Amino acid sequence: MFVIALDLRNIGCHAYIFDNTGSIIAHDFQEWNSYCPIPTYLEQDPNEWWKSIKIAINSTIKKSGIDCTEIVSISVANQRETIVPVDKNGFSLCNAFLSGDRRANKEVEYIKEKLGSDKIYNTTGLKIDIHFSLPKILWLKNNKPEIYRNTYKFLLMSDFVINKLTGKYITDFSNVSRTMLFDIKNLRYSDDIADELELDLDKMPQPVESGVDIGEIITDETSLDKKTLVVTGAGDQQAAALGVGVRCPGDIKSTTGKKSFLLAYLSEPIFDSKKRVLCSCHAIPGAWIQEAIIPTTGSVLRWFRDELGTHKNQELDDEYEDQEDPYDIMTGLAEKSTIGANGLLLIPNLQESGGLYRNHLSKGLLFGLTLVHKRKDLYRAILEGVAFEIRKNIEIFKEIGIDPIQLKLTGGASKSDLWNQITADIINTTCTRNIIEESAPLGAAILAVSGAGVFQNIAKAAESLCKIDKKYIPDEKNNNYYNKLYDFSLDLYNSINNKDLYKKFDEISKLKK
Repeated sequence: MFVIALDLRNIGCHAYIFDNTGSIIAHDFQEWNSYCPIPTYLEQDPNEWWKSIKIAINSTIKKSGIDCTEIVSISVANQRETIVPVDKNGFSLCNAFLSGDRRANKEVEYIKEKLGSDKIYNTTGLKIDIHFSLPKILWLKNNKPEIYRNTYKFLLMSDFVINKLTGKYITDFSNVSRTMLFDIKNLRYSDDIADELELDLDKMPQPVESGVDIGEIITDETSLDKKTLVVTGAGDQQAAALGVGVRCPGDIKSTTGKKSFLLAYLSEPIFDSKKRVLCSCHAIPGAWIQEAIIPTTGSVLRWFRDELGTHKNQELDDEYEDQEDPYDIMTGLAEKSTIGANGLLLIPNLQESGGLYRNHLSKGLLFGLTLVHKRKDLYRAILEGVAFEIRKNIEIFKEIGIDPIQLKLTGGASKSDLWNQITADIINTTCTRNIIEESAPLGAAILAVSGAGVFQNIAKAAESLCKIDKKYIPDEKNNNYYNKLYDFSLDLYNSINNKDLYKKFDEISKLKK
């Protein structure tokens, strides 16, 4: 018995075939394009999605060598917030607007004035932000009234795929809870928000739980057998949380790629009075997630790789000369430094700070630099600085009543044993890494097998399919040292921020020479 999991990202479509033990049998990737007709616009063509998805599905089945009748179900993990208007036949009326599309600034300000941040946050668990779907829908209503009027449904990315496969207009709680239109306590669209903004909720798809069998395939455009069940999926981060086994109170997922996403399991919605973290529906029915996003983490290491790193450096020992992955070289060198990076501290806010200190004026800071420091110390300072940022957000979780028991690591950073151990030591919490790194597609596969009735429920499926590769136990001595360094880093940040030095420096930087 096999299932297909689609992982739909900004750059393209991954298609995986999993067996019922959670092992990957075959994989294919098809890239698609993004379009910026105006600098603030970020669009994709849904027709290109569907073309790429069909190719990926067919290619994966061919690579696997299995008969299509052995595939019992299919489910989707997808980039969230992306919205596309379609007509009654499911055809897109314009390009899809991605979460990074920034055209709806006026609509964001209008929502703030009309409804206020408290109303939105206490209803949807989200802050009023241009990334979410609601401002994009409102922009279409204000600027493209003909498209708005002719829209039968506003679909999210997975909704669009479900419609192509089944002809139905269905969404799932985890995705729709990122629209800024969904009441996460009562699990329905908010009439109050829609009425205030004069939006027609009939134009939204029907919300249901993740992992629900919604029917068989009706299209002839793929090589899937028509008896293959289509199962509701989840947003990429919720799917990834499921794919690393975030299924009980105390479980927290930490994904570090360019950014870091922290998701904690909740048995009921929890709202932060300071609105530093977000609350959405989990992929597990009857559960929610607390989410924190850190804008610059892995991208810091990438920046140093691109701008300051080099393979041909006299400091690289012979044992690294044949390694092709520069990240292996960098983390390998970092391991030769000492705890505390030989007295070097990095505050990695190269873009902005998030969570505990949301500050778009914040800048990166390398403190303690002397002539004795080596490249290895700089690399270790990056790893430690990112782990400190993760701890800042874990502290918010603790403050609002979440007691971390286990931090489940995924993303590119989790490949490094050193980085994982540093994270465990700094947060003073056991960290784990799964055998299968592809956590979002594994989460979709878990939903697919559960929806097909293979397991009693989604949590049981996750328990069976999520297999731990390695555990990282915090070292008490290291944690004691890191506690002092962490407190210092907070003092350092506050001493700069409280004197408006970030703001003053920003103003000076903008002066014409």
